[in-house]
Amino acid sequence: MLEERRADVLRALVEEFILTGEPVSSRSILEGAGLQVSAATVRNDLAALERDGYVVQPHTSAGRLPTEEAYRFYIDHINPARLNAATQTRIADFFSSVEREISRLLKKTSQLLAEITHYPAVVVGPPPRQETIRAVDLVQLGPKAVLVVTVTGSGHVVQEVCELQFELTEDELTDAEGILKSMIKGRPGDSAEPGRVPDRVRTAAAAAAEAVARAVDSEADVFVGGAPQMASAWKDLQVVQQVLEVLERETELLRLVSAPPGTTIRIGRELPGGEDVDLAVVSTTYEAAGAGGTIGVIGPMRMDYRKTITAVERVGKELGERISS
Repeated sequence: MLEERRADVLRALVEEFILTGEPVSSRSILEGAGLQVSAATVRNDLAALERDGYVVQPHTSAGRLPTEEAYRFYIDHINPARLNAATQTRIADFFSSVEREISRLLKKTSQLLAEITHYPAVVVGPPPRQETIRAVDLVQLGPKAVLVVTVTGSGHVVQEVCELQFELTEDELTDAEGILKSMIKGRPGDSAEPGRVPDRVRTAAAAAAEAVARAVDSEADVFVGGAPQMASAWKDLQVVQQVLEVLERETELLRLVSAPPGTTIRIGRELPGGEDVDLAVVSTTYEAAGAGGTIGVIGPMRMDYRKTITAVERVGKELGERISS
């Protein structure tokens, strides 16, 4: 545990580096921290912090740079910043007017968060398997083909064509739909099992129930917004390429933003595959219609954490409320 003054010195160094991206001098720290001590005292504190692994000095007479340990200490001891009035208004206006179709809502939310934070943003929708089924409809496509339309509690719509071995009459299709609805209404998707009914209708309802089960077993929607933000977030083009490759692989992306309930900040070695990458992820979970999703941003370790944490939490809260309303 750092003593109070050295903690203040370290905090000032990290915040100055986040702001400028340049090695931080003892004079900048003295001014930023507002400490009533001499520059020599700050230099002594920096030397101690360097011995403890919190800062490094690129070369003699240069300023200091924070290490991953310094960022971890900083993250664990900061309070999120308050969003300015313009940003709060923008978020409120967005969720009061954005369309409720789930895929478009998630996609536009990822774009909003990227624009607010200036980092690539990821929004993961509630996995259909976690949700209740709000509605199921059967639509006749042809003599032996039926479209099964499943709507989950969050508004996720999945359509699947069901091929039958026989032709259904309009009345039989209506009966099959009624039986299907009576079985699954308000229950988790994996409970859709046909009951005992006449053969043709029972067979059609069973085939439709299998289509519903496949629909709710699909993966969650994942949307990435703000990929163009990467060039300004990272100065090193090699790192930009590494992050771009991650964003293009959905499985790795889900591993990055997946975390326990609540808000999580992970950096560098704490991230899967992040040992040698300048990477930080701020994510939070949200509740929507009885299911959960994740929202977060991906940036460099010199991310503006105080603003980013607040933005991620506020947008996640508004998203969950919008889906559930």
